[in-house]
Amino acid sequence: KLDKELWVAVEGLYTGQFVYCGAKARLEVGNCMPLGKMPEGTVVSMCEEKASDRGRLARASGCNCMVVGHSDDGRKTRIRLPSGSRKTVPSTCRAVIGIVAGGGRLDKPVL
Repeated sequence: KLDKELWVAVEGLYTGQFVYCGAKARLEVGNCMPLGKMPEGTVVSMCEEKASDRGRLARASGCNCMVVGHSDDGRKTRIRLPSGSRKTVPSTCRAVIGIVAGGGRLDKPVL
C-alpha cells in the first residue's frame, strides 16, 4: 500500500525516493524504525519521546540524535540529544535515520 505523507527531509533524500516505516524497514537514510532495532552509534532525527507522539526531539535544521546504548532487557534505549545531554526513552519509540536537512542555515557568508 502506498501512502503519501508530509515528511521532514533528512540529508541525502531526493525527490521520488521511497521511504519505508516500521520494524522491518532497512537501516537506510530516510527510513523510520523503532530505536530498539537500530545498532548503537546510529545517527537519527525526529525521535519520539513517548511511543507514537510523531517525533519531538531533534527536528530543527541540522540537528540529530545518536543511539548510545540499549538496556539489557531491551525495553529502554539511551540517546544523546543535540544539546549533548543523554536521555532514556522506550525502545518502541520511532526515529528517522539521518540528519535533518538545511544544516548550514546559520552560517554567515564570508565577505
